[in-house]
Amino acid sequence: MELPRIIANWKMKGTSESLSTWVKVVTKRVPKNIQKHCLFCPPACYLSLTSDLFKKYEVEILLGSQNLDSDNNKPLTGGISASMLSDLGCKFVIVGHSERRLFFKEDEEILSSKIYSALKNGLRVIYCVGETKEEKDCGKSKEKILEQLKILKDLKKDPILIAYEPVWAIGTGESAETKDINEMHELIKKNLSDTNTRDEVYVAYGGSLDVNNSESILGSDYVDGLLIGGASLDANKFCNIAKRS
Repeated sequence: MELPRIIANWKMKGTSESLSTWVKVVTKRVPKNIQKHCLFCPPACYLSLTSDLFKKYEVEILLGSQNLDSDNNKPLTGGISASMLSDLGCKFVIVGHSERRLFFKEDEEILSSKIYSALKNGLRVIYCVGETKEEKDCGKSKEKILEQLKILKDLKKDPILIAYEPVWAIGTGESAETKDINEMHELIKKNLSDTNTRDEVYVAYGGSLDVNNSESILGSDYVDGLLIGGASLDANKFCNIAKRS
């Protein structure tokens, strides 16, 4: 399976109409050899429609989920399990996004359970890490990232992908400096790699990405992909970013 260079996270946005339009535009504008390196994570209620549209238009973009619930067996109203996501054709799932940590109080115990459930059901995990503005201003960015990575210490043999998203850069229009992104990605790769070689660990960057800064960030030595939020909602912006990847 190809690892994604471009990851689109629509969060709680979009409609069935805008989704259909998005797929049609992307189908026309993004060549299939580039589609293979893209991952699309729509809202859960549109996963089935997305899967159908991808089949209809022969889209080769990978399908992923923004979230999952940790236990397949609980009678959890409104929940969505890893096995359900797999059944829908999802190949990846995002775990640990800062919005889930903040608004849903998801701690390391919950996140660890989600990761194990995803891996058990054949899903590739995109695990998000990132520091707040307060932690950044106090010089504790690296300390925070290393703390968040601790739950992965027993999973080195499993294919976990990392997304570094500084919380202060998400949706603010203030992206991190390229040199700082590169430094943080190198830290993550070395922390998770037994041999300290950068090619063994995948790390994507997310946080106020757009057409103007995506190419330079993706071209950095230690950046393997981009996790794009708001800019991915606009089909043409997404296409421009994808085609430059």
